[in-house]
Amino acid sequence: MKANDIERLVFSPFHTSRILHHFLSGVLVNSPLGIKTEVIYLVLPFIYCKETQLKLSTLNKNSKLNPFLNNKDFYVFLSNLNQRMVNYRIPTNTAIIVLSNDIEVKIDKYITIVDTIDYRKEKDIYLKSIYKSAYNFGMLLSKEEYLSLFKKLRITEL
Repeated sequence: MKANDIERLVFSPFHTSRILHHFLSGVLVNSPLGIKTEVIYLVLPFIYCKETQLKLSTLNKNSKLNPFLNNKDFYVFLSNLNQRMVNYRIPTNTAIIVLSNDIEVKIDKYITIVDTIDYRKEKDIYLKSIYKSAYNFGMLLSKEEYLSLFKKLRITEL
């Protein structure tokens, strides 16, 4: 199998659109307006990193961003987050297009969805963990102002 074939399987637009759908469902728990559109580019870098994905799957609705970020295991991840955002930009854009073909997605200053999805209904244990991580990440980020979020994560690439 070639590297391109593996990449296409891992970054399947249908799979990544489901991840974004779960993320946006988590956002709507705390923010009925949705989330700033630029923040959507953080989702795939966090979910496709095994360490952050595992940590996100253990969070609950009362979790806060600062304790999550102040984990010494994430220092290397956070140091190259800007490059990861650039690398995941095309798969994220493709996932948004696929998602908007599936459900109603409103994109303006904020991105929001009309139909939410529940990760608890997923039967595949592997996917359920990924979707729960995305949902929890949405809940976590929706509690933060986007400018303070970018400052905490040292985001320079938008």
